[in-house]
Amino acid sequence: MPRLFKMSRVRTNPLKTKQVHGRTNYLIVILFILSLTLNVVQYSQYLALSQGYDQVRQVELTPPYVSISNGTIKWVFYDLRNDTITWEMPMNSYRSYVSKDKPVRTLSLTTAAGLHITTYDMRPYIQPSFFTNIIPILTEGRSAEDFVREVDNIKNQIVKYGKGLGEAPYQFPAETLTEGRGACADTTILMASMLIAGDDQANYGFKVYIWYVEMNLDGTLFSDSRSITQINHAIVEVQFSDGVTWSLETTTNYLYTYSQDYTGWQFDVTTITS
Repeated sequence: MPRLFKMSRVRTNPLKTKQVHGRTNYLIVILFILSLTLNVVQYSQYLALSQGYDQVRQVELTPPYVSISNGTIKWVFYDLRNDTITWEMPMNSYRSYVSKDKPVRTLSLTTAAGLHITTYDMRPYIQPSFFTNIIPILTEGRSAEDFVREVDNIKNQIVKYGKGLGEAPYQFPAETLTEGRGACADTTILMASMLIAGDDQANYGFKVYIWYVEMNLDGTLFSDSRSITQINHAIVEVQFSDGVTWSLETTTNYLYTYSQDYTGWQFDVTTITS
């Protein structure tokens, strides 16, 4: 026999239900506004950081600079055309150049007055081979004179901290490029190395010499061989195939060639290949 069930209806207060729904919707709106505000703040912070990073990156990547990544070292400079030039080399190759022995050899030189002067030999530090694969960037499409100007321009972008020769051991060219600084002997070694490499690559037919000289306080060079009492400076000489000679100062931040007569000790380094 079927059972009889009684269904009772629960009466609710419509007003109370509307109040609960209204509070819920209010909370949802508040949470949405808070979430939106947080997203806006986070985006603003990200934008500020991104802009700040771009500014820092632009400052850091203004040539000249050196960077190392993925086992490769890069040197970046401006050439005289105001183009950016980049030299790259595997770190292992770079290490092989800077880890070589640094001999401290001396030269015994005698003045016209019979004074004996001892100085350090820069020649063991000259490394044209370091530039063999990267020097074509500077020789391509350039005359011998234009190439020498480009070499001097690289030197101009390096900080020089003194006209004196300093004491050996000196820096190898790779070290001077990477550190972005060097004394007179270091920039002389650097320029001689680049000039020899460029001549070998482009067959310009010029000769490269380094000179040991004495410099006066006013920046001029001694011209009287009997008056020299010390060796405190070095310059690089390039003798072009037509006989024209440029005597290059290696510590200025601009191209300077000596037009005056000077005296000192000249060493031909054109055939150095190491």
